[in-house]
Amino acid sequence: MCEAQVFVVKGEKKEKIMENVVTLRPEGTKVLLTDLFGEQKLVSAKIDKVDLLEHEIFLSQ
Repeated sequence: MCEAQVFVVKGEKKEKIMENVVTLRPEGTKVLLTDLFGEQKLVSAKIDKVDLLEHEIFLSQ
C-alpha cells in the first residue's frame, strides 16, 4: 500500500490529522490532502518532511 499518515508538528508534539492519504497538493499557504476514499481536508500548513519508508508526511503550522 502507498497510503500515508499525515501529522501536524507543533513544537515537540505531533498530531495525526489524516490517514490513508494518497495525494497532497500545495494550495498557496495551505495543503490539500485527499484520502483513499476521496475525502479531502484543506490544512493551513507547509510541508516539513515526507518519509516514504514509513509512509508519513509531516506538516508544520
